[in-house]
Formats: sequence, structure tokens, C-alpha cells
Amino acid sequence: MTLSRQLVILITALLVLVFTGTFFISVQNTRSYLDSQMASHAQDAATSLGLSISKHLADGDLATVTAMTDAIFDRGYYRLVRIQDMQGEPLIDRELQVRLEGVPTWFIERFPLSTPVGEATVMAGWVQAGRVIVQSHPGFAHRQLWENAVEIFWWFLASALTVLLLGLVSLRWVLKPLKEVEQQADAIVNREFPIIEKLPGTLDLRRIVLAMNRMSSKVKQMIEKLEQLAERLQRQASRNPVTDLTNKRFFHNTVNTLLDTPEECSTGVLALIQLKSLKAINESQCYQAGDELLRQAAGALDRVSHSLPKSHLAHLNGADFALFVEDRSLGEALKLGETLSTVLAGLHETTGIDDQDVGHIGLACFNGGQNLSELLSQADMSLRTAQGEGVNAWHLYMPGEIDTSRIRGGSDWQAAIQSALESDRIVLQFQPVYACVDESILHHEVFVRIREEDEQGEVQLLSAGLFIPHADRLGLTPEIDQMVIRKVLERLKREADQETSYAINISPICLKRTIFLNWLEQQLAAYKSIAHRLIFEMPEYGAVSQLEQVGQFIKLINRYGASFSLDHFGRSQTAFGYLKTIKVDYLKIDGSYLSELQDSTENQFFIQVLVDIAHGLEIKVIGEAVETAQTWKTLQKLNLGGGHGYFLGKPE
Repeated sequence: MTLSRQLVILITALLVLVFTGTFFISVQNTRSYLDSQMASHAQDAATSLGLSISKHLADGDLATVTAMTDAIFDRGYYRLVRIQDMQGEPLIDRELQVRLEGVPTWFIERFPLSTPVGEATVMAGWVQAGRVIVQSHPGFAHRQLWENAVEIFWWFLASALTVLLLGLVSLRWVLKPLKEVEQQADAIVNREFPIIEKLPGTLDLRRIVLAMNRMSSKVKQMIEKLEQLAERLQRQASRNPVTDLTNKRFFHNTVNTLLDTPEECSTGVLALIQLKSLKAINESQCYQAGDELLRQAAGALDRVSHSLPKSHLAHLNGADFALFVEDRSLGEALKLGETLSTVLAGLHETTGIDDQDVGHIGLACFNGGQNLSELLSQADMSLRTAQGEGVNAWHLYMPGEIDTSRIRGGSDWQAAIQSALESDRIVLQFQPVYACVDESILHHEVFVRIREEDEQGEVQLLSAGLFIPHADRLGLTPEIDQMVIRKVLERLKREADQETSYAINISPICLKRTIFLNWLEQQLAAYKSIAHRLIFEMPEYGAVSQLEQVGQFIKLINRYGASFSLDHFGRSQTAFGYLKTIKVDYLKIDGSYLSELQDSTENQFFIQVLVDIAHGLEIKVIGEAVETAQTWKTLQKLNLGGGHGYFLGKPE
């Protein structure tokens, strides 16, 4: 119950108590006054009548005595008028039956009047001739008492309602700052930190508002400091200090994770770029000039990287750079070689290098079968070949590295995906996510596959990393996501008696499709009772590029109780400030941070700071790609919310 409602109830109870007490006291006082008035009235009438009839009673003129008695009795103010001799025998007896009109019976019973009796002695000279007995009639007194009570009731009721109305208005005005404080507290929980500018006039409330403002500012400062610390640690651990590109260790961890995760990446191209003139510049000029060349080259390569979705650029060491681009075909690898060659040629003009031969590029295609060492070796062989082929030359490693069975054109992929959708060959697999505390299942990751048969009739499942990039380019991802969501909702409906949740990957493209969003809202409304068991996931690199749309999407799914998760957190090397602008429920740390985690104090410290930040924002942190028992134990020590990977459970 709210404070304002409690105060209203208290004020109403006090008003009722005051009214009841005042009413009864007023009625009792009026009744006592009327009792004394009737007693006085009866006694005065008895005395007056006794004096008036004393001479006539002494003379035995009973007719005159009767007439005088009737004159008093006929006024109607008396219930009894009696003249009796000294022996108690009545000479004249007049009595009026008590009839009360217009006064409720319950009122008469609750507030009875005593109707006192007045007596007087009739004298005949010095001798007592008789006695006069007079009793007042209570009807008039009761009517007057009732009318007074009604007037008191209505006057007090009107006064109480007026006071209550004024009290409600005053309470609303006085307690308005508390409502603002409540909204401020809710905003802090939702990662917003407002300040109440208008301070209340009430001193106690003013102190509360000032304390809340200080707390809001302090929490904001603490989270900002933690974010800055985490970003600084991440930069120190993963960036080259000269070029500000990711360093060799971070690049290797990232690409290793990608190559080991066919769900994410099944094809790609690796480019090794080596500057030829760096050593000569360092020797002939100075290291500052060499560093400037590295920064110029890094800037040019970074512009190329930003133009390519899902690309990862690194400064390995000295004059060596590396660029890995996911989901690239053979034709796109050739175009990349030409682009990088043009960039190196452009450095001759922008940096003033005398030698036109700035550097060389070695390319190797990832076909899903190599590990990172093999891919680097192939790219290095290409680089050595390019160094002997001419100015700013590039070379693509060819011998047997391309699996021709997987090469399809755009029209082939479109037909294959459309056929899978129409014939319902979209298959789901589920990988459990375990809690670090008690190792219970938090939810299941949903993986999408396409079921195909080869020429021998054997069934194989194509991983998402193989066909999703093509579906993105062909605009078919929303249709795939719709089918996945329908299948998961049907599964949840069958598991109505359970509480298992499922995490579904949503393509960033879907957030730009109004038709998809309207369809999703209809589905969530239709399955409102189980919608809270859905978690929608999106890669960080896809979310940070459209934060406004992500925020609207989160509001949509939150209306039906569903949650939102950021996948591959940390891979994009983005500042963490955006976490305050969107309401994320889960952060899934990219597997590149978990590679050899038990031996990397930098990554452990970074993850610990990230966990502290996330807990302050009520976000659960999950570790991806948990492949060893040592990694899982380290995550448990770092107080993460949970983890998933092949060590804990494979997709089934």
C-alpha cells in the first residue's frame, strides 16, 4: 500500500473518530440540557398551578380548579397534571399518552429522556389542602434533540469532506517529491541517472531528495569509472600502442575462436600485409618517422576494414599487419587483394616515401578445414610469393585450399535456402547454458541448420556459418528467423509444464524490417503465457551500429516478458557506454577472451571488472566457448552468471 493511501486512510479514520466523539458529546450535552429544562418546566408549572388553585380549593370550588387545570394541560407541554388531597386521592387527573412523530425509534432508544416530575403543595391558609403533580411531555424535547443531532451530523459531514478534499490536495502536493524519488530510483535500476532539480519545501523530503540526487550522481560516477577502467584495460591488453589497432595476441585469439566455431564462420579470407620500407626509414631517418608510417598505414587499412562487414584488422608487430574477413568467397578474396594493393600504392603519395614499392600482400582462403597455424602458413607463403612478383604485389594461395563442393553462386544459394524454407528443412539444435553457481541449466542456445542430402543419399546438416552470410546478402534472413521463432514457440507450447528458456539469434537486418517486427509482436501476443521464456540474441557488432532500433526492439519484447542478450561481447572493441542506453539482460563474452583464460591475468582482470559493471546494471554475464575444465573453473571463480561451450555440452 502506498504512503499516500495510508495517510488518506489515517486522516479519514481520525476524522471519523473526531466526528463520532463530537457527535455523541454534542447530543449528550443537548439531552442533559433538555432534561434539566423539562425538570424546571414541570416544577415551575406545579408551583404556579398550586398557588393559583389554593384559594379555590380551600373554598371547595372544584369546578374552577378543574378549569384552571385543564387550561394548563391543554397546552400540550405536559404528560401528566394531577391534583390530589393529602391522603393521595386524586381530585383531578389529566394524562396525555406519549406519541412521538418524526423521530426514529432507534434514536429514542439510544438517547432516552427522563421526563422528570414537579410537585407543589396546595395551602388553605396554614393548612395543607392538597398536592399538585406535574410531569413534562418528552415529545417536544425529543424532536428538538433529533433536529439538533441532524444539523450537527450534516454540518460535520460537510466539514469533514471539505477537510478531506483539502487534505488530499495537500498530500498530493506534499508527496509529489516522493513520486519523483520513486521514478528516479526506477531510472537508476534502468541504467539512467537523473537529478531532481526542483527541491521540495518540506525539510524532511528535501533531505531525502538531496540524498537521492547524491546517490544517483555517485552511482553514475562509479559505473563510468568502472567502464573507463575496463576500456583502458581492454585497450592495454588488446591494442598496439603505436597504431591503436588490435595486437597479435588478441587477433590470434579472435580468429582462433572464429575458426573453431563453424556456427559463426565457415569461410573467410586472411590477408598478411608487410611494409617494405619501415626498416629503411627507421635507419635513415628516425623511429618517429617509422612510427608515422605505421600510423598512416594503419589508418588506410582501417578504412578498408570498416568498409567490410565482419572484418578484423591487427598490427601484428613491426611492419606486419593482418586482416581477416569472415564469409568471403574466392572472387571476393581477389577483389580484396586488389583493394589492399591500391591502398599500399596510395601510401607512397601520402607519406612521401621515395620507393614506390611500399609493401606486399599475401592472401589465403579459409574453407572450414584449416586451423589458424595452417591458414597463417598459407598466407605467409603467398606473402613471400608476392614479394617476388613486383611493386605492391599481392598473391592468393591456391593449391587445394578451396573446397569446390562448397562453392556456390548467389543464385545457387538463393535457390537452396528458399527450397529449405519451403520444404521445412530448417533444423534446430540446442546447446545448454549452465549457471556457474550450482551448474543448473539457465537456458538453451538455439542453433539453426539446413538438412541436405548428398548424391549418395547421406544426410548432412549445413551450419549457420555456411549459409547465413549468403542469406544476409540475399535478404532471406528474416524468413529464416521467422521459421526459427515459430519452431521454438511450438516447442515451448509442448513444454508448457516446464520452465526452460531458449535463446534465439536475431539478425540485425530484421530490426529494419517493419513487417518482421509487426509479425513478431503478433506472435508474442498470441503466445503471451510463454513469451517470457524467450531470449533474443544479437551480435554486439550488429547492435552497436543501430542502437536506436535495438532500443525499440528491446521495448517491444519486454512488453511480453522476453529478454535480450548481446552476443560476442568485446569482439568489436567498442566502448561500453552504450550499455546505459539500452536495457540488456545478458552479456555473452566473446570466446577470444576465454582462450587460455587461466593463464591470462589481463583477461581475468578485464572480465572481473566487466562482471562488476554488469552486476551494477543488473546484467547477467555469460562466457562463450568454454572448451576446457580449467576455463570453466576460472569463470566460476570470477562470479560469472554462466557459460556454454563444447566442454559443458554440444548442440543436440
